[in-house]
Amino acid sequence: MVGIIDEAQLFYPLGTRIKIADNYGTVRYVGEVSGHMGSWLGIEWDDGQRGKHNGIVDGKRFFQTQTPTAGSFIRPGKVGPCATLEDAARERYLNYDSSNVDESLIREAQASLQASLFEVVGMDKIARKQSKFEQLAEVSVEQTSVNAAGYLKELTHLTTLNVSHTLIWNWEIVASIAQQLPSLNSLDLSSNRLVLPLASQITDLEPAFRQLKRINLGSCGFTNWKDVMQTALLWPNILSLGLQDNSFGHLDEVDGKIIFKRLQELYLHRTNIMDFDQVAKLGKLTTLRLLNLMENGIEEIRLLDCDPQEKLNIFVSLEQLNLLHNPIWNEADTFNELDKLPKLKRLSKTPHLKSNFDEMVSKAVASIAGLQFLNNAEISPEKRRGAEYDIWKKYALDWMQATNQGSDSLREFCRKHRTYPLLITKYGSPVDFIPRSQAKQSNLINICIRHQLTGETWEKKVPRMITVQTLQGLVIKRFRLSGNVPQLSYVDARHPDLVVPLDNNAKTLDFYSVQEHDTVLVR
Repeated sequence: MVGIIDEAQLFYPLGTRIKIADNYGTVRYVGEVSGHMGSWLGIEWDDGQRGKHNGIVDGKRFFQTQTPTAGSFIRPGKVGPCATLEDAARERYLNYDSSNVDESLIREAQASLQASLFEVVGMDKIARKQSKFEQLAEVSVEQTSVNAAGYLKELTHLTTLNVSHTLIWNWEIVASIAQQLPSLNSLDLSSNRLVLPLASQITDLEPAFRQLKRINLGSCGFTNWKDVMQTALLWPNILSLGLQDNSFGHLDEVDGKIIFKRLQELYLHRTNIMDFDQVAKLGKLTTLRLLNLMENGIEEIRLLDCDPQEKLNIFVSLEQLNLLHNPIWNEADTFNELDKLPKLKRLSKTPHLKSNFDEMVSKAVASIAGLQFLNNAEISPEKRRGAEYDIWKKYALDWMQATNQGSDSLREFCRKHRTYPLLITKYGSPVDFIPRSQAKQSNLINICIRHQLTGETWEKKVPRMITVQTLQGLVIKRFRLSGNVPQLSYVDARHPDLVVPLDNNAKTLDFYSVQEHDTVLVR
């Protein structure tokens, strides 16, 4: 009996990963169970509903699980065979059958927006381009029973490796893989559960990862940011790191002189980071250019205060921020806060339920001075001019009241509307516009409609609430136009240098702030 137990302990050290059918688990106990003969493996399943208990049997605790029904005992003989990376790669690529394309690679190619760090080339493409094993540049053995390296030194061209959802369970295994692959720079370890490396191990293992530039650790069971920071000591030159789908919600300040010295991309989507104050703890990462916080439940963004003409000394290189599918409730305040970031150029965000896309775009473009792309759409000069002009008019009265009340009130106004001083510099004082906006407005306005090609004009009284689409219909009839629908824009009578496109057919003239005696241009 002792010999059997010793053999099980030899083959299944604590932390070992196992797979039975489609179920993955971690060995938490090896040995006898009272009242049951023979050797048993105590398993904590990744699926918390897969087991029957939490490691307690007949009142005795054998191991601990994170959820009440994640634990099971199984016989060692039920565990399927494992494979080396070498054997799995040879099996997959040298025995390739075009009629049996790996479904996992197809799924990978269809990954959602910004949900992965790098793309692994599909089987068909590899098979057509590369016929020799040693010439492979990209390899995926996702969802196989790989738990060891094997002999990999023939793969001198391999740059991208996907070993996600395998049975790799410690960093010694990963190091034995990486040190045999001198060209490896992108490594996908997602959906694995890796034992935290000890401080005494890091010095020995770190040289194996010095060539690594991109690593994906999404859905790897991290619950503590300190564990992430300790593991990160292994990769001194990392540029891109995926930590999506891990369940930590609290971060710690990172010393960029020790870890993440060159980190440019960080993926933290679908974690439990709901407080932007936690995100701000990463602000000292001076090389970070892209931060993905999609689907995190963030409701509000507040940064440290600074003068409107200044930027904060945090996230000094951050150019791209993804906030899609976060329930941020005050868009205007959020965009005003984001203007404090020195280099923000690209923003992704879902409109608030009480807003719509066009309103969100207008607020974002006018409030973030350096913004160049919103949801991957480039902001045209016309779109920026229209958005800025709307904000310039919208807050004209508030600006005038703050100006009249003294420097403290004006400073508070500019703190809430950081870009407004820039708009005044660009478009001049809105003082002439204020009486006009405060006068009692008629439901009808008299506008001049001018055909830019022919020069023909038409004085027309129209309702303020007429839609751009309806006005287009009137213009087509009046000028006897045919072919493409005419493009409309308008010129403010008191500021003729401003031309604002009427680019949303569903919006009204009132939405675009068209006023009495303004000119609508037809093109």
